[in-house]
Amino acid sequence: MHRITKELLSKQDIDYKKFNGKIVSDTNYEMIGVRVPEIRNIVKTVVSREDSYSFLKAEHFYYEEYLAHGLLISKIGDKEETYALLDDFLPKIDNWAICDTVAMSIKKLAKDKKTLYEHILIWLKSDRVYTVRFGIVCLLAYFTEKEYSDKIIAIISEMQTDEYYINMALAWLLSVMLVKNYDDYIKLIESKTLPKFVQNKAIDKSRDSFRIGEEKKQYLKTFKI
Repeated sequence: MHRITKELLSKQDIDYKKFNGKIVSDTNYEMIGVRVPEIRNIVKTVVSREDSYSFLKAEHFYYEEYLAHGLLISKIGDKEETYALLDDFLPKIDNWAICDTVAMSIKKLAKDKKTLYEHILIWLKSDRVYTVRFGIVCLLAYFTEKEYSDKIIAIISEMQTDEYYINMALAWLLSVMLVKNYDDYIKLIESKTLPKFVQNKAIDKSRDSFRIGEEKKQYLKTFKI
């Protein structure tokens, strides 16, 4: 058993395992019951490359091992190596929590947005739900500037799927962009061309934000399908 796995097992919290099991209901991986800050701290203790890579090559059984694996990828290697490790890792993600946590943790890749965006376009074409969702979460995490509005509007408009976790991510993406660049993205809401779920969930999420004024919230509400 790898040292990281032993450390994860030593941090088990049974009550949290029960709680997280209800929140992350889409995983087939067995949970130990370790809180994310604890996992991050364990990952930080991996200082030697040999130790890091031995864990990445080890067979995993637990949800927390996969989360630690993804977080470790965000910490080690250069840009090219990180993308290679991600390409191997993304097909192993089977739940929204690992997907979103790792996507939000690869900040070093956002230093070269051109390359990251090129990879996102590839991920968005995947036939794997959580690879697609990973790309969407990267967009809302690292591409909120106005200069990307037209590209992201096109992505949201063109993506048609019945996959719940992709549609939830699309609604989340749109709600974030409405906060950041309301005048650009309200046009997409006004068009009422999005699937009902994405349109309505994006409006609901936007109306929950403290960063959108009440007048705009009321206006958004009029476009629910």
